[in-house]
Amino acid sequence: MQLHRRASLRTQVARPSFTRPSKPCFARVTGRRKAVAVAEAHKSTRFTQGVSRQQSQLALKEWAVTCAALGQGDQTIILRKGGIHEPAFRPAASTFLLFPTSFHSNTRLLKPAANVKYQQDLAFDQKTATHLTIKHVASLTGCWTTFDPHVLSALSDHHVWTQEFLSTRLKWKPKQPITVMELRCSQLQQPLVIPTQDSYWGCFSWIEIQQGVTQEQLSTAEAVMSDCDYQGRQQQVRTALGQLDDYTKVVVK
Repeated sequence: MQLHRRASLRTQVARPSFTRPSKPCFARVTGRRKAVAVAEAHKSTRFTQGVSRQQSQLALKEWAVTCAALGQGDQTIILRKGGIHEPAFRPAASTFLLFPTSFHSNTRLLKPAANVKYQQDLAFDQKTATHLTIKHVASLTGCWTTFDPHVLSALSDHHVWTQEFLSTRLKWKPKQPITVMELRCSQLQQPLVIPTQDSYWGCFSWIEIQQGVTQEQLSTAEAVMSDCDYQGRQQQVRTALGQLDDYTKVVVK
């Protein structure tokens, strides 16, 4: 029988860990070497339509309704299990984009208020979309696993789902624990609009987006909740986890 240790209830308050672009380093050189150094410096710092600083980014595929709720501050946790092609779910990064997908149009999976508020997101159909808009980046501030099915009700104040959501989405792979991810969401000042690709769809959790956002866009993304409000949510989540029969803290490097 697999044993699970209780996690520490210490409150960990983390700001989004965005990395700002580093400043170019200039050396004292003369003549031809100076000309080369200056040219290289300009090359490394120029910014044309965000292309020079763009890099691929990791994104987590999540139900469009959930992405919207995270982006509104109505939700701060998600529950996951691995996809069909994944042996188990693993957090792949501490900072990542939120990639909205269609999951289910069943309104019984959402609380009444969320049903009204997120009608447009509930109707999203990835099969007919030609372009996809990514509005948010998430920072992982806590991660745990549990086999306790009461996790959804224990964390009810921190998500927009009904109890039926758990049985619909998480009942399969019963030997796998449920992964609880606590996310602090920030909104990109300029949403990322990308063309859809067949490679984006499938039963897997993480994808790499080649047309990623720039470091400047990441550094200027604005948190959707204040530090004080988010700290209060973190305290509540850790208190709620203490009500479960088992849970294990996951360290993400």
